Amino acid sequence: MMNPFRWTVLLFSVPALFGNPTQMDVTRRGSYLEIAARMPADITEVELRIESGRNNRISRISDVSPLAPPTREATPQFPRDIWYPIVDVRIQPGMEGIAVYSSVPAKCQVNQNFYKSQPGCGKETILGGDRLVEWENTILAEPRTADLKQFYLRVKVPVIHGRLHHRLELLSRQWKGRLSLHADSREVVSVQSVFEADAPASSRPGDPLARARLIDSVAATAAYLIRSQNRNPMSPTYGGLYLFYDLDAASYRSTYWIWGWGPAVRMLLEANEIEEVARRFPPGRLKAVAEEIGRASLRFIVEDENHPARGVPVSRWNRSLAFETGFEERVSIADGQFLAGWAWMPLYRATGDKAFLDATRTLADATERLSREFGVIPQDYYQEPRVWSAHILDESGFGTEGLAELYLTTKDARYQEVARRYLDRIREKLERPDGLWERGWNRDSGVMPAQYITRGMGWAMEGLLAAHRAMPGDGYLQRAIKMAEHLMQWQHQDGSWSFQANRPVSEVGIGEKATALWSLLFYQLHQSTGDTRHLNAARKALRWGVENQYSGTDPEARGGIVGVNPQSAVGYRHWFRVSCAYTSGFFGLAAIEELRRQN
Repeated sequence: MMNPFRWTVLLFSVPALFGNPTQMDVTRRGSYLEIAARMPADITEVELRIESGRNNRISRISDVSPLAPPTREATPQFPRDIWYPIVDVRIQPGMEGIAVYSSVPAKCQVNQNFYKSQPGCGKETILGGDRLVEWENTILAEPRTADLKQFYLRVKVPVIHGRLHHRLELLSRQWKGRLSLHADSREVVSVQSVFEADAPASSRPGDPLARARLIDSVAATAAYLIRSQNRNPMSPTYGGLYLFYDLDAASYRSTYWIWGWGPAVRMLLEANEIEEVARRFPPGRLKAVAEEIGRASLRFIVEDENHPARGVPVSRWNRSLAFETGFEERVSIADGQFLAGWAWMPLYRATGDKAFLDATRTLADATERLSREFGVIPQDYYQEPRVWSAHILDESGFGTEGLAELYLTTKDARYQEVARRYLDRIREKLERPDGLWERGWNRDSGVMPAQYITRGMGWAMEGLLAAHRAMPGDGYLQRAIKMAEHLMQWQHQDGSWSFQANRPVSEVGIGEKATALWSLLFYQLHQSTGDTRHLNAARKALRWGVENQYSGTDPEARGGIVGVNPQSAVGYRHWFRVSCAYTSGFFGLAAIEELRRQN
């Protein structure tokens, strides 16, 4: 257990209130802060306020990163802003959040993706603990001039014969902030607590692809993903993942991006099979976390028989200032099949639990039904306006993953046919003569020209390789080889790719998500082609990942791979330093592929 750290502050009480000195001692034991205080005998209850240093500057969706290039696109102006106060202690019964604005907002929405009824707005708005979530919270305020100036937590604590004892559980190894006790609306005593940053972690020198170093990397990736798990039992996404860790805000973000949990599940299951990795964790821990993530995702399947997207899991809640409440819910066949392929089917094979197989079968039935209805299945169902999108994107291709895995597990030829129809209708709209895909297609306006977003091209490649596994004689491998030629030409000497493959890093940044994804895709491609160029491309990308795996002073971020580009957190936090759980999932799977080849 971590050695206890202790701060003792002796302050004199407010003379008008008390005649005796009041002392508060704060001791850290492991992940807990133990608070003790001596109070005047006539005080029977105080308010404990917790002001986290992470809220000294509350981030918002309109923030502009100092790392953004001068040529970045201007942010559209809206009459509202979205703020992200952080809760970095475990929420306790009776705990409340206090949001302090510069002026009274006409409208405020708090975590509206989950909680539809909202509190009244005031200059100081009380938020019940049942409406808060741990780590990133979302508060929309309108007008945008109603700045969120302060956010803190409070909880009532009893005082018995002049003695107070209370315990707070910290969510992070690093914590700094101010704790204060209040009675009769007056501050009695306060203490500043600071836990210094850890020293940077050391890493093995030498070849990034040496076995010992790869084992370290896989273990660090698994540890990062375990830390990214949502452990708040009050949360609707309990057991799932925070998809992002933001180093600039020192916070985990976006527990509601459900489709992106998939690669982490498969990575944890495969890491569990590597003895040198598994023994660094408590027995069964890797598999148990993978299963918890998968079970959390099952709770989001739309079961209403009258719903147009019945049988499909909620994909995510999109966030934007363009939305009246800051959020809109999306249900997506493509995203659901991605989740099924990376999480549900691997979990069925690893656990034998038929719930994962049944969910994937139900999703395949929905895919077949919607293929008949639309031909090309729209990208999303928009829950609030209750309409299907008019478009598809190149990333629709990755939906083939779940159908392929279902066929390969069950050998039911019907799923082959569903997969073929699903992918071919997308290809017919997006595939170009040179082997690349256009960015998208809209049923009203037609083709959306290619943007050469490296990650998006990877989603298309994933669909081709998945189709090849399920239907090896149908020409999908040849299409994948043709696309790979372009990506090998665009790969940088250090193994990475730009966020947009045809543009320099100085303009668009490195696509860290794409580099991890393409490393795994090239390993998969080499498995089918035996072409050493494909293996070399995979290894170059993996080397970049190993060498850029975070090992700095923020222990929460360690093991992740940090990106700085126009889509650092996919939809917000542009150009800020952010790591992503599915990046780590793909990176870890690529490292495991390399370990297999070395064996």
